[in-house]
Amino acid sequence: MAYRILASKLGYSCPQSSWDEAMKWKLDCIGADAGSMDFGPYYLGSGACYFPPQSLRHDFSMLLTAALRQDCPLLIGTLGTTGARRQMEVMLAFIKEILAEHGVRDLPVAVISSDVDAKLLLGHVDALRPLGRMPRLTEEAVAKSVMVSQMGVAPYITALEEGARIVLAGRSCDVAIFAADPIRRGIDPGLAFQAAHILECGAIACDPGSASDYLIAEFRDDGGVVFTPPNQDRKATIYSISAHALYEENHPSLQFYPEGVLDMRTTRYFQDGERSAGFREPAFYTSPLSVKIEGSMPVGKRRLSLFALAADPASLPAHLREGRLIYGYNAVETTPVPAGEREIGIVIRVTAKETEQAAALASILKGFLLHLGYPGRITTAGNLAFPLSPGEFSPETDDDTHTTLVVAGSREPLFIDQTDTLFAMVRNLAQMDYPELAAACQAEFLVFDAKTPLMLVDTIAATDEEAIRLHGQALEELAPYRAKDGFSALNVPLGETSVWSVYHLWDDQAAIEAALFPIRLYSVSGRDWTLNKELQPRYAPLGTPAPGPLDERAIDVIEDRPPAGQPRATRPLREMVKVLRSKDAGINTITYDIFFKTPEDYAQALASGVFHKKTVAARLGIAEEDMLGTYRADACYAIKIARFRAMISGTPGSPDVFGAQQHMRIETMQVPVY
Repeated sequence: MAYRILASKLGYSCPQSSWDEAMKWKLDCIGADAGSMDFGPYYLGSGACYFPPQSLRHDFSMLLTAALRQDCPLLIGTLGTTGARRQMEVMLAFIKEILAEHGVRDLPVAVISSDVDAKLLLGHVDALRPLGRMPRLTEEAVAKSVMVSQMGVAPYITALEEGARIVLAGRSCDVAIFAADPIRRGIDPGLAFQAAHILECGAIACDPGSASDYLIAEFRDDGGVVFTPPNQDRKATIYSISAHALYEENHPSLQFYPEGVLDMRTTRYFQDGERSAGFREPAFYTSPLSVKIEGSMPVGKRRLSLFALAADPASLPAHLREGRLIYGYNAVETTPVPAGEREIGIVIRVTAKETEQAAALASILKGFLLHLGYPGRITTAGNLAFPLSPGEFSPETDDDTHTTLVVAGSREPLFIDQTDTLFAMVRNLAQMDYPELAAACQAEFLVFDAKTPLMLVDTIAATDEEAIRLHGQALEELAPYRAKDGFSALNVPLGETSVWSVYHLWDDQAAIEAALFPIRLYSVSGRDWTLNKELQPRYAPLGTPAPGPLDERAIDVIEDRPPAGQPRATRPLREMVKVLRSKDAGINTITYDIFFKTPEDYAQALASGVFHKKTVAARLGIAEEDMLGTYRADACYAIKIARFRAMISGTPGSPDVFGAQQHMRIETMQVPVY
């Protein structure tokens, strides 16, 4: 008998029509990922939520209605953006209101914490293993940090086994939200984990893809799983789901989780009608229990200024340019724009009578513009590079209105050529989905480029007084270069700023089992929550022992084999690909996924000799030791490149929080044809 799970992303507001179609299915579980660390260290450190309350309330109400109608469990992970205590409390407050509005009675609800008490780690800091390149971890940094740990499937399975119908969880591995119930029902862990990886971003794994839509996975008795989008305008294909297996991962075939390793080398994909596709036979290998600890630490008070420049940035004294982002010059990638290319900066400016209105619409417009599809789009991980975490900020105004600004940039030529059309599309989406909010605000999009460059001046100091003083000195020195009548937002207070401090693996199984992920089970009737039980997760081995070493440095690697003879021609890489995306894979690495149009294009690229990690490092202008590797993904005719970030995501001065616009040095490659 088939088992079906519906996937969504809380905060992305899926269409009502897709929800209506999904309700025609008999669902066994509903899951939603409600957060990420992609948004930068600010959210974990401050406890603020990334998504506006309007979106969160709307989405939770729809998912709750679906779960009650289908009489199935609802699992939501990384609640409130990072799943930390303060965000969980905010979310639980309005969830209680929504449950009361729905007249819920005697509903079993589980709440799972992911917070990490510094006392648990102090004295054991050296036992934490850094994931990628991180500053040396100190006891002082641990003591100062807000920390969460990433739970796997065991806490969810335990809560469901105890009878919970709604599970509201803190920081989670994205896949755990969607893999837990299938595994509990006896579905093969390899199938469950890979299916969960496809589901965790909603309909992004479809054609066309979108995080703002649903996706259904149907596990069948024949050992396969099939994906179908409820939205009739989308379809799942062998290509779309195999391509998504690479998304936000450093390796094309191996993915590492608390309970073990997913190995997709044995996965077999198949098409199942015009709008559905699936796979069989991935493997899951057991490993000792370990969890990722993530922490954010305050580093000082921050002041920001944005202003148009009157001069060519290259003509400024070097010490005034150094370490500063200038849109039209070096703000998307920190190297100056090469000849023949363009870089733009975009400022979204929203004004309203209430601060909350301006901030909410600015966030909504930002999200729409980041993910909007457009003709010819190949950079599907995101259209914009954001320099700030959080992305929105509010300067003081001289009247009784309130203003929120968002600053971002792009070097992608297909996006730059269509900005006016895209701005109009984003306005229309906001008016359709949030008509009252759009009517209460005024929104405009300002564009800057090499002819009208925009400088970002950023100052951090131990106290606000010191930040004001230092920032004032910087503005005074730059005053001669400011455009007299150009845009400016000066001396904006951003409050406490944070950086990533902990991104480490902890493998003390006894301590994990005893202290992390406590589960509280409630009986809920509206706003009345009665605590029935508290317990720790129950862990059991998953999968089978690995048949040999699982070394990501050796598996699927593109070898250094120089071609014989001379090339007969060269081809622009841009003409050979259907998707070329860059994206963070964690806080300190960036991956580039290059999907080729045809098997012949893919074969030519592999034979060209230019995709070995040494040659790619030279192309990116980095040292070979800054590369993790370059890999082949035959199932979807793709090449994956993985590298360390020059600066950890969200660090002040880093140009691209999501890493979604770091692709131009790859996109402009010429591929020799042999």
